[in-house]
Amino acid sequence: MIAHMSQTDAQPAGTPDLEHHLRHVPRLVKSNDVHHQVFGASAVNRLNGRIAVRATTVLGSMWFFWFCVLLDLAELPAVIKAATPVVVVSYISQTVIQLLALPLLGAGQRIIAAAQDARAEADHETLTALHAINVKQMEILRRLDRAGIR
Repeated sequence: MIAHMSQTDAQPAGTPDLEHHLRHVPRLVKSNDVHHQVFGASAVNRLNGRIAVRATTVLGSMWFFWFCVLLDLAELPAVIKAATPVVVVSYISQTVIQLLALPLLGAGQRIIAAAQDARAEADHETLTALHAINVKQMEILRRLDRAGIR
């Protein structure tokens, strides 16, 4: 039974006991909670963090992607007119790949991150419920143990 187990029977030395685990409360950590760890806590570092997040939001948006498409299309007539291999390769590598792929990848990453955040919140709710159930089960087992019911 629970009350009759010694410390050595319960777990190896140095590991948290059952009470420690029962007191644990699952917590939800969001990206805003860790900004200070990434950028620092000073005013300048907070400003840098806000600028970086805002730039990522703007440059990784589909609106910026479509803006880049328009820029690419504006340059296309000059590329067609020149029609040399160097100009075509340069246009494809520098304009099409770099200018279009980067905002498109950023937009996709934002979608993936939003899905991961939603999964993390759902997992947190599940873990919190399981923790509450486990604590309740331990309370019931302790009552039964105190009552001598086996």
